[in-house]
This record gives sequence, C-alpha cells and structure tokens, in this order.
Amino acid sequence: MAVIRSEIEIAAPASRVWKILTDLERYPDWNPFTPRVDSTLELGAEVHLHTRLRGEQLAHRVETVTEHVPGERICWGMKMGARFVLAAERRQVLTPLEADRTRYVTDDTITGMLTPVVTAFWGEAIQRGFDGVAAALKKRAESS
Repeated sequence: MAVIRSEIEIAAPASRVWKILTDLERYPDWNPFTPRVDSTLELGAEVHLHTRLRGEQLAHRVETVTEHVPGERICWGMKMGARFVLAAERRQVLTPLEADRTRYVTDDTITGMLTPVVTAFWGEAIQRGFDGVAAALKKRAESS
C-alpha cells in the first residue's frame, strides 16, 4: 500500500472552497494538475479525469465516485482487474477550522500488487500534482 497526500490551510470558509472544488467546469481556470474533469459527482457516477502527469499532454482515465458528502468530502476510485492487482481511492476532504479558515487534504491510497510499479513511475508526478492543486485551490479561494 502507498498513500500520496497533500494538505494545506486556506484562509477562506469551507463553503467557498467546496464551491470551487465541485465546480468542474471552471477547473481549466485554476487546476494545473487536472484541468478537465467530467462528472455529475453523484455517488456511483463516472469521473473522467484529464490529468497532466508529465509535460503538457493530458492522460485520460475513468474512475467512479465512491463517496460524496456535500461540503465535506468527495472521493473517487478505480481498480484494474481484481483489487489485489491494483486499486486506488482519491479523497478530497475539507475541514472547517474557523469561520474563515479551512483545511484541505487530498490523498490517494494505492493498493495491490502493482503498487510499487505505479509509485515508481508516477508517484513523484502525482505528489507534485497534488501539491499544485492544493496551492492553486488556496490561491483561488483566497482571491475570491
């Protein structure tokens, strides 16, 4: 198992951060790692991710919404074959700290026998991407 994680405190209310996080149409305006996401974000819905892992080319993959608690967290995941081969679960969680401060945490838990391959080839790129999303979300929420 491997967990790739990024966390940041944002000087904005959780409601504002949530609105930005779930407004998928505006991702190209601020999200450097995943500038395009297509989904209804309803439980069980497909999530079409267009992610910038290396360079400018976007990689497309399809995951499924596994949890959606409005204002609090959104999760999606994937599996390749059986779970013991490869599975990943991405969480994005907001925790209000004060009326105008929010903690944003995003993590991806990767499991299965292909975990070492995934982390060797893409682990650093995913970490950079998550850190970039956290910083960009902070900037966007604090400037709104």
